[in-house]
Amino acid sequence: MILHGECIILKVEQLPENCKRVKTKGNYHIVAESEMSGNHHVIDVEDGVEFYEKDGVLYLKADKETRVRCVIKERHDSVKIDKGLYRIDFQKEFDYLSGKERVVAD
Repeated sequence: MILHGECIILKVEQLPENCKRVKTKGNYHIVAESEMSGNHHVIDVEDGVEFYEKDGVLYLKADKETRVRCVIKERHDSVKIDKGLYRIDFQKEFDYLSGKERVVAD
C-alpha cells in the first residue's frame, strides 16, 4: 500500500474484466483532486504508464517504475511506485457528529 496525502494506491493481481483505458490529456493524470488548494495528486503520463477505469474506480498499469507527486512540489514528497498493477483509492474518515464515513478532503 502506498499513501500520498488522501490518495491510497493498492497493488492488485490483475485489472478488472472489461475495464476501459482512460485517455489522458497533458503531461500528468490527476489521481486525487484537491478540493481546496488546487494541489492535485498526479502521476506523470509517459510510455509504460497507463490508466484504466471500471465502475468509477481508477487503476494504474505501470510497466516501469513511476511516481505519485503533487502539483505543488513543496506540499508532499513524491513517492515511488514500483512496476505493477494498482487500484487507486482514497483515505476515509469517520465524522462522529454526523455518524457518517466520508472521503478525506485536501
